[in-house]
Amino acid sequence: MSEMGESSLLDQLHDLHRRLAAVRQDSQRYTSLGPIPMANDSNKIIVCSLRRCVRMLKTQRGDSWQYIPSATGLKSAIDYLGKGNTVRWVSWPGANVDESSQDGVRRRLETDFACHPVFLGHETLDLYQNQFCNVVLWPLFHSLPQRSDSRLLENFGEKYDAYCSANQKFLEAVSEIYKDGDLVLVCDYQLMALPGLLRRRFPEITCGFYFHCPFPSSEFFQMLPVREALLHGVLGADLVVFNHFDYVRHFLNVCTRMLGLESSPSRVEYNGRLISLGICPMGIDPVKYALTAKVETHVEILKRQQDGMKIIVGVHKLDFCKGIPEMLEAMEYLLQHYPEYRGKVVLYAVVRDAGRTASLQYRMLSRQINEFVGRVNGRFGTAEYCPVRYLKQSIEHSQLVALYNCADVAIVSSIKEGINLQAMEFIAAQKKSCHGVLVYSEFAGCASSFQGALLVNPMHIEQVAASVDTALRMNSTTKRIRHHQLSRYVTTYTSTLWAQRIMSALNEAAATAQEYNRLDKLDTAQLLGYYERSQRRLFLLDYDGTLVNYQSMEELAEPSAALMSCLEDLTATPHNTVYIISGRNKNRLQEWFGHLPRVGLAAEHGYWFRPASKHPSTLSTDKSPLASSSSSAMGSESVANFERAPWQCMFSDVELEWRDEVESILEHFTERTPGSLLDVKDCCYTWHFRDADPTFGLKQAKDMQLHFDQMLRDLPVGVVMCRIKKYVMIRPWRVNKGRAVSRILEYESETPYFTALDFDFILALGDERTDEDMFDVVQGSNCYTCTVGMKVSRAQYYLEGPDEVLRVLTACTSLMAADRQPLSG
Repeated sequence: MSEMGESSLLDQLHDLHRRLAAVRQDSQRYTSLGPIPMANDSNKIIVCSLRRCVRMLKTQRGDSWQYIPSATGLKSAIDYLGKGNTVRWVSWPGANVDESSQDGVRRRLETDFACHPVFLGHETLDLYQNQFCNVVLWPLFHSLPQRSDSRLLENFGEKYDAYCSANQKFLEAVSEIYKDGDLVLVCDYQLMALPGLLRRRFPEITCGFYFHCPFPSSEFFQMLPVREALLHGVLGADLVVFNHFDYVRHFLNVCTRMLGLESSPSRVEYNGRLISLGICPMGIDPVKYALTAKVETHVEILKRQQDGMKIIVGVHKLDFCKGIPEMLEAMEYLLQHYPEYRGKVVLYAVVRDAGRTASLQYRMLSRQINEFVGRVNGRFGTAEYCPVRYLKQSIEHSQLVALYNCADVAIVSSIKEGINLQAMEFIAAQKKSCHGVLVYSEFAGCASSFQGALLVNPMHIEQVAASVDTALRMNSTTKRIRHHQLSRYVTTYTSTLWAQRIMSALNEAAATAQEYNRLDKLDTAQLLGYYERSQRRLFLLDYDGTLVNYQSMEELAEPSAALMSCLEDLTATPHNTVYIISGRNKNRLQEWFGHLPRVGLAAEHGYWFRPASKHPSTLSTDKSPLASSSSSAMGSESVANFERAPWQCMFSDVELEWRDEVESILEHFTERTPGSLLDVKDCCYTWHFRDADPTFGLKQAKDMQLHFDQMLRDLPVGVVMCRIKKYVMIRPWRVNKGRAVSRILEYESETPYFTALDFDFILALGDERTDEDMFDVVQGSNCYTCTVGMKVSRAQYYLEGPDEVLRVLTACTSLMAADRQPLSG
């Protein structure tokens, strides 16, 4: 087949693909982009963003303001949300407004732009935006910490205080217009503290957070002195959305390493809430980049000016991550090593300063760009030829679309970027001509989706120049096919679709969160009231993480003197029965609590059991007050009267033949995971990775769990991994705290058919997944189940930590002065 015949077939295939894409696009437009459901007509969507929805400029006379609507992708997306819904912006107006003028500006913004403004003072704005957001956070989030100002830590506390103060002002602004049922969307790194502030003020709020910028790996994020505080802020949201899967992975890794949170690929458990994670890349509104009469006028002017020259375009914001010097260096290399392009190719470098030139580093970047432009034009320019046209300002929208339309090549040379909307604008503006080629950095967002682009490493100058050469020599058929591939992405993943998906995901995340029990804080006063009115009480207490802070090494987990005193006081009355149910081995529990015979013990999650000894008063047949009073004191003489119960195995019929093979594999993992520790017990094993490298330890734990799940799938043995306490436990399925509590209730019951109702007060306290089995057994109006630490749990209530647990138990002992009397027969 001749070359002409092949070209004709390719043209036909391209036309068929284009028509099919148009049909799919129309179908999707009318089926998938439905209205955003709201709770009722009075509810609204509140969008919080430092990026203003309107630009304010002083008029020439300087005595009034000019208001110019923003044309960003975010603004287009939010405009779509306004169709059928009430949308309110909470945003900085983009200019310093005198206090005397603020009321008038506020009225104009609220009336004409649905914007509730946040006014920031000049000093606060400088510290917050210029010094903290632009110089500290922005380079770090783009994995370029070396680009930060050399005085990064100078007055760091002052800069961070300004950041918190600005976020607080956004909180107050939202509070002025928020009503129950409203949806709140917080945008980008400038407002990371805001979701947490909103959650504290409005606990039932539905809030989403969108990262427009990349999220860095833990190696970079951990450089931030306030890293935990910023994470806690973001995790106040119900939904956190990113532009790319890599950023979700980084965020999960940071949450695991720095906060010790449990997570799945799409969710994080935090303070008793499930935070959903999503991937939703921002897009543009392609319609805004269509050819209009005004654009075509600018196209004709531009073509006459260039007189047949090839046009390369690079549209950037003044920033280190944009790779502007690298683009200029590639242009220099192209003209030096491909001399045939001299006088025939021109680069339009459009650079907006974005208000960042207040920083020393950004001023140095601007100077570097000026020097590059001067050098290239000096080396290769003539009186009639200027190889680089450097435009240091924003240009009119119609002129920008015309430039995109005329361009033969567009260069995106980003060193690191979350999403590049300028590339999408170029593709949309080329819809009719289809003659432009996109040279796109592999480090910019959506690179893996831009299959029609020529992907380059912007640091490899020779490769960039060679790709530009390839683009300039490409035949028209190949250009059209490549453009079709890119256009399909741009016309599918629009700003409209972004808005629809992100709000639907937010509604879904809020609904998912409501499915789980929102725990209430334990009301100590109410608990003590029930305690005081009851006659037969049972305390079921987990040990590690509940009575003491969790330690992977047993030697460091010894009970405090205050705890021992509290347990002794708690068991001084015959009305109280206390059991400690732990995963620790029986020898260790015997060492710590063996001298307290009234404290029952269950070791290894109930495999071993030592009943609580009966109080002497309950064993005495003498009902006289004298006998009662003499046996109620807890002195050394009465302790000797206790009948010390022996240890007994509660699950003697459990099969343990699997232990030898499992132990050898665990030893293998321990040898190959520095910092890990293997705890060998009679019926189970616990492999601790708390002191290992967080990432490697978790990886090894996952590998171990996967290996044992396969190996033990036909045996009655379970594998439990706890990410918070960082251990993997292998134990028989039948051995768990739920069964242990059932045996305890049976032992303590005075009837053959034991139930929790034999006690008129039960308090069960635990802090982890293994305690959920205990909470399932302890049910009833007389029962209090309480987890330690706010988390997703089947318990009814929560307490903050072991210190608060001790305070509650101590409060119970303080009510026992009138309680030390024998149980009535």
